[in-house]
Amino acid sequence: MKMQRLIYFAHGWCLAITDSPLIEESIEAWRYGSVVSNIYYWLRSFGSQPINLKKLEVEPHDLARLENLKHHEQIVHLLHKVWEVYKDYDAITLSEMAYLPASPWDLTRKEVADEKFNVTIDDNQIKHYFIAQSGKSQIGAINQQVAL
Repeated sequence: MKMQRLIYFAHGWCLAITDSPLIEESIEAWRYGSVVSNIYYWLRSFGSQPINLKKLEVEPHDLARLENLKHHEQIVHLLHKVWEVYKDYDAITLSEMAYLPASPWDLTRKEVADEKFNVTIDDNQIKHYFIAQSGKSQIGAINQQVAL
């Protein structure tokens, strides 16, 4: 769960700061949280245990994408800043931060029936939410510390 929240925050800040998505996949508003479904299915065997990198199966094209990421200094810097800000929060606290009233997840879930799952959260909604957050407390530190 913590990995999902960290991806959500990194994606949101990337949209707000660079006007580009961090990931190609959609973030979905599942009943109990925002989820990148392919990441969920990839990591679900670990449950709530730490992710064991030696047991992860990584496709060659994913390794190539990660290798290519090294050439995007701004994104690497952004990911480091997101980690610095959010690393000490547990999964529950990160979830509470992600699901505040009027958050993209909250607004999306209110638009659909409770029984619906896998509803995409619009990237524009995520972007504007994180732009609005950029002036607030330590969260704004990411925007201030990542040079455009």
